[in-house]
Amino acid sequence: MALITTVGGVWTLQALLGVETMPAVLRIKPFVPSVHESLIVETTTGPLPLNETGEYLGLVQAGVIDATGHVDDVVRDWMTVLGRPGRQAVLSIRRPAGEEHGTPIVHERAVVVCRHRRWMAMAARDGDEVVIDAVGETDSPDEQVQLMCAPLLAALGQAPPAPIEGVNLPADLLASTLAHTTSSGRDAIAAALARLGLQPAQAEVLTAATRPDESAMAVVAVVDHGISHHVHPWVLTVADTDYGRISMTTTVAADGKTWMSVWPASNAALHNDLTELLSLPRAA
Repeated sequence: MALITTVGGVWTLQALLGVETMPAVLRIKPFVPSVHESLIVETTTGPLPLNETGEYLGLVQAGVIDATGHVDDVVRDWMTVLGRPGRQAVLSIRRPAGEEHGTPIVHERAVVVCRHRRWMAMAARDGDEVVIDAVGETDSPDEQVQLMCAPLLAALGQAPPAPIEGVNLPADLLASTLAHTTSSGRDAIAAALARLGLQPAQAEVLTAATRPDESAMAVVAVVDHGISHHVHPWVLTVADTDYGRISMTTTVAADGKTWMSVWPASNAALHNDLTELLSLPRAA
């Protein structure tokens, strides 16, 4: 069963287990032994021993910490994987959440799937809530990829693909076009995209995808950890619009030119894209 806790609850587990850092996408402060060795933490009521904080007591109530202060072995294993990943698959999701004083509000959620040797675990943050769970274990690279795909696909959910034909565009030209028109409104964006040769339906869908008040967007990236960390440049972007779902990826041609592929994203196509992304060779 998954552990549902808070940002403070995760940091409490870090302190108890000596896990110094969590994946950056979760935005949880590091545990620094030289600074936090006393396990006295600042709370709204003043400094308290860690084992008297609400976060600690909540974990005791949930059965994660026993009366002696021992952390459940399964949770300990999850925290080890999350704190020492060889590879991370990072998913950042942004959804429209209405407006405040005329300004669009964006709701953000982060999911990370980590692999440490043969073990895999995941964590998801939504506001102050953090969910941690097992993903699986295997020595087979192909099976590892499929196990890591599953929680990412679940987080993306299902949506119908946009009824458009796929298109490839010069990435620098597309980026320049959007940079010069995004602030001018959707009609200006659609007109500029049409001048790039997009069909009306393609231009409408891509225009909607660029607007945070109209569409949800998710970005999946792979990060490898070794002596340093390496973020792979190839990423998968998924946009859910009123017209349907599209995916966007970049490829580099033999002449070095970078192209952006915009494609209708069925569930099967997304699975294939994620499999390709997670199968990237590990960075040296």
